[in-house]
Amino acid sequence: MSVRSTLSRREFFTWLAVLSGCSTGISSPPFNRPASLVASTGMVGDLVRELVPPSLGEVTTLIRPGVDPHLYRPTRADLLKVLNARVIFSSGLHLEGRMDALFERADRPGRPSIAITSDIPKDQIIYPDDHSGRPDPHLWMDVSLWRATLGLIARTLKDVFPQAQDEIVGREAQLSDVLARLDKTVEEMVASIPEPQRLLVTSHDAFAYFSRRYHIPVESIQGVTTDSEPGVADIDRLVDIICSRKLPAIFTESSVNDRGLRAVVEGVKARGHELILAGPLYTDALGEPGSPADTYVGMMLENALQMASILGGSTTPLDHWTQSSGNTHSSSRGLFKPLSSNP
Repeated sequence: MSVRSTLSRREFFTWLAVLSGCSTGISSPPFNRPASLVASTGMVGDLVRELVPPSLGEVTTLIRPGVDPHLYRPTRADLLKVLNARVIFSSGLHLEGRMDALFERADRPGRPSIAITSDIPKDQIIYPDDHSGRPDPHLWMDVSLWRATLGLIARTLKDVFPQAQDEIVGREAQLSDVLARLDKTVEEMVASIPEPQRLLVTSHDAFAYFSRRYHIPVESIQGVTTDSEPGVADIDRLVDIICSRKLPAIFTESSVNDRGLRAVVEGVKARGHELILAGPLYTDALGEPGSPADTYVGMMLENALQMASILGGSTTPLDHWTQSSGNTHSSSRGLFKPLSSNP
């Protein structure tokens, strides 16, 4: 069986026992080789990658682009990467559900495992009204809150690489400025959508933080997680809302099955209303390499661009972003290049 194959439940808990018994789980990297830094998702990995000096740390992301982290099961290769990591960074708030136990067991002196959202004030965390008691983990959809995680990441990196404290501080300041400008750009694009059409309908409830920060109501066919199928009542409820608002479009998501939304489109059409199935929007995962959404910045810009252009808003704020950053939206990996290329 391939080392990349998914672990069975029994194998997974066997590996957890191995992690629990390791004194540090790491060895010093070869001379002049960057240390291994593990990130759970692309959104987390992008922040870490921009803050760590490339000569000191190399970032590996476990969950690939387009893969739903709610349902992801760790592989043997993932466990080996965690065992050999110098630091592990996760999003937290139960986003990585099936990997939570792995990250918790891996945390020990000499190999910290950091949930980067753990410093966010509790009154900023959204708890869905689904009686689960679990927080909504999609905090990165509010750029201002994702920006607030930089402090914990930077402190961790400064502890691990004390010789690079000044450089990490400089990188944090630069990235904080990039994210502040991104936050303003997204806000302006969403605000440009006319009020009657300012309603976002998506596959699952990943936009609560986005809705609160950028003042756009959100409806979805599934809840915060994607481990349940929508029912007929969920579909009918959305059909009623869309027809009453004469909404022009609803949006698929890159990492979520669109079967339920297609049923909504059919239901709306049966009532004589045309509806565009647009997207995909990017929520739980970045886009594939080379796509407009292959970085966190690119993901948020692509989402705002789609919403504004399809729901009748303005994309002018994106032009201002391009002019101020010296980068084009179509090559989102370049959005971070001015920061990453600094010596």
